[in-house]
Parts: sequence; structure tokens; C-alpha cells
Amino acid sequence: MRIGVMGYVIKMPKLGLEMERGVVLEWTVDEGETVDEGDVLVEVESEKSIGEVDARGSGALRHVYVEEGEEVPPGTPIGILAAPDADISDLRADAEAELEEEAPEIAAAAGPDADAASDAATAGDADATPEANGADGGDAAAAQPSSGGSDGASEDLKASPRARKRAEELEVDLTAVEGTGPMGSITEEDVEAAAESASEADAEAEATAAESTEGEEIKASPRARKRAEELEVDLTAVEGTGPMGSVTEDDVEAAAESAPEVETTAAAGAEAGSEATAGVEVPAAPTDAAGVRRIEPGDPLTDRYHRTTAVAAPAAANALFEATEAVRTAFEDEVTMTDLLVVLASATLTDHPVLNGTYAESTHQVRERQNVALVAGSEDGPVSVVVPDARNRSLSEVVEARRAVDGDDADAATSDERATFTVANAAETEADGRLVNPPSVATLEVDPTGQRAVSNGNDVTLEPLVVATLTYDARAIGGNEAAAFLEQLFERAERASELVLGSYRGRE
Repeated sequence: MRIGVMGYVIKMPKLGLEMERGVVLEWTVDEGETVDEGDVLVEVESEKSIGEVDARGSGALRHVYVEEGEEVPPGTPIGILAAPDADISDLRADAEAELEEEAPEIAAAAGPDADAASDAATAGDADATPEANGADGGDAAAAQPSSGGSDGASEDLKASPRARKRAEELEVDLTAVEGTGPMGSITEEDVEAAAESASEADAEAEATAAESTEGEEIKASPRARKRAEELEVDLTAVEGTGPMGSVTEDDVEAAAESAPEVETTAAAGAEAGSEATAGVEVPAAPTDAAGVRRIEPGDPLTDRYHRTTAVAAPAAANALFEATEAVRTAFEDEVTMTDLLVVLASATLTDHPVLNGTYAESTHQVRERQNVALVAGSEDGPVSVVVPDARNRSLSEVVEARRAVDGDDADAATSDERATFTVANAAETEADGRLVNPPSVATLEVDPTGQRAVSNGNDVTLEPLVVATLTYDARAIGGNEAAAFLEQLFERAERASELVLGSYRGRE
């Protein structure tokens, strides 16, 4: 979709059922900067989740209402995206009317005086030359009013909430960090870069000091050691590419990616005493090293992952089977119910975005782009393939992705994108235990093989019994959110045929 001349108002998303307010963490583009459809505009944070807001079309960020660090309720206007030369007076009038109700303090700051100051600042930036600002912009940054006090206290520095939190985690002194964000503010990336530089310097010093001991102690940055612990990577087997051969975070992730995943999964299944998912291939992103696996009671991950189960009403169960048969007849495709479930799950995720994301490094990152890992059956056993941007895929494209792993075009099924949600047909991946796919936070399994006896007078008939199970990372998702997702999934199942047809809209 391309935005029209008038563009649209960017609003604070609702990341979860219990979200009451959201904080703008970082605008990834400056006012006046152009973006393409799908580009990330802003990162926002609720109580325990971080989400991205993508551009719904190409255009420019014409106005920002909510600055970094400010918080507003979900649905509140936070900015405007439109064509660079479009008249946005109507959009501004609508947005500021809503702000008057939801965030009057921000509406006051967006008045005529603020607009004049903003326009003057923008004009000044546009007229400035590299010579006037200094070759690298350093003089211009220095000309800005200092945000810190005379004593350089870190609480007076301009830094995003995530940057301050990250600095505390990594024990980084904010007063020694050079900010690259808007108006010289410090971002999370600045903090991590400072920590990495410090650790590399320490590693180099340690390497020099330990040179005579022939490297008896492993040289690795703090982030590398933490990542190795998360991915269960043996640092002694990792080849370092950092200063003086020290092990970096990238080295750890590369080692995890190259590890024989099938052997790891099979060993985990044998240790748990189940058939599990030996032989499962997961063509996901390099950072998604853990892969699809089963966990059983006694597994260290059991406490982390909770499970909610729901049974479809007869109308929803019958609609699933009828829609699957209708699509097979109409499109002459080898459509399975698993393919249909991807379409249904994608539609449901739009109303429950908190389930579409990852949890890593103590952060729940909500993703707007739905990269659904589709676990399906094949002649060689269960396989998994990531369907990128599933929300914008037709059912035929989902089928094509699944079938690719069975044929000569297996490479086409491989995606470099990290899975943000997982869908499986329990009948095709039969095994005990909970199916998880870390770092994605939720996995949906649907078992359509059951039957229920229904009495009709003197006769008893058998009707389909469909059971859905959602396994979710309890650090990121609450039980109420999980139950609401399953309830809405079955509501959508009752109009499955309509959703399937809708997946082709604008494509044929």
C-alpha cells in the first residue's frame, strides 16, 4: 500500500491487553526524513515489552508530537507521515484534537508557538553548510545547550530510557559516552558500543599481559560471555576474531549457527525421554540458534514456558474443515489445514501483537513484521520453514513455502529472517512435551484429529473436535493475553473462507 497525498497520523500502538501507557523510546528517523513502506519509524515500550511501529507507506516524517522519553496512552497520536510536499493541516487538526483529550500537556507543546520554533530550527538546519557546522558535525553538536550539569551528573544527560537501563546493566559511565541520537542524546547502541570498546581494550590488555602464559585463559568480551551462556556455546571451542584473538559476540553467534542443530535437538529429545523433534530443520535467522524443540517436565525451560489450551466450538471446528476442502477444490492446491492456520494466526496476531516477537537479553521485542515459522510434516519427518511477512502473503504463497522444503527448490524455503511466531499441526508433529522455538515468544499447536459424539434424538453422530494449545514465554506474555488469543483465533475460524479470500486481495 502506498500512502496518499494526505498521509496518516502515527499512533501509539497497544502492545498488550493490560497496556495503559506507552513510552517513545527512539524515533529512528528525523523530522523531514523520508522512509519506504515497512521501514521502522519509532520504537515504543510498555511495562515489559518493546515494539516497533513500521511505516504503512512511503513518505516523510512530517511532524513528531511525542518526543523520546515521553509516555501517552495507546491510540494517542505521536506523529504524522505524509508526502514531503503534502498539505497536512487537516491531519494536524485531527491529531491535535485527539491530543487535547488524551495528552493535553503534549497538545499544549504542539501549539502555534512550538510550530514556529520548529520551523525556524528546521530552516536553520537546512541552510547550514558542512563548513558552518564543522566537517563532522562536532562543532554543531557542541553548540547545543549542554544537557548535563557542571558536575556532569549522568541523570542530567540526554539519554533514552533503554540507554540508561543498558548502561546500568553493562556498568557503563554515561558521562563518558558520546551520544549519536537526536540533539546528541545517548542511545542504547552508543552505550553498547562504549562497553564493547572498553571490553576490547581490556581484552587487548589482558592478552598482552597473558602472552607469556600461551593464552591459558579465554579472552572474551562480557557480551560474548553472556551470549555464550544464553546459546550454550563452549567458549573454548570458539575462534576469536577480536583484538589479539579475543572472542566477540559475533564469534559466539557464528559458532552457535554452525553447530549441528539436528544432533543437539536429537540429544535433547533423548535426554527428555521422548521422540521429540530429531531431524527437524529450521531455516531461520542465524541468531535463532536454539531452533524448534520439545520440552518436558524436568527440562530447565519448563518453568519459563507456560501453556494454555482451548477447544473450538462446533461451528468453528466445522468451518476449518469446510474451508480447507473448499480451497483445495477452488485452487487445486495441495492445501493442508496447517497452511490455513497460518492465515488465521496471522489475522489474529494483528489484534494481539504482543505475541508476535522475541525475548532475548531480558527484553521482550514486539515485531510488526510477522515472520511465521511453519512446522509441517514431510516424508522425512517434520520440517520448519519461516514464512516472511506472513500478514501480506496469500494462502498459495504459504503453500509454496511449505512445499519448497520437500522438492528440488529447498533453498527457496530458507529465510534469513528470525521467526517471530510459530504454527504447527499437532497431528504432523506428534510428540510429548511443549513445542517451543526460542527466542520467539509463542508457539501455536492445533490438533484437528479429535472427534466428539453429538446426540441427535435417538442417533449419535461424530463431529470434528479441534483443540488449540498456545505455549508462551511467561517472561513476556501473560495468561490472559494467551487465552484471549485462542478465543479470537476460533472466532476467526468461523469465517475462515472469508479470511482466505482476503489474503489474495490486491494480488490477482
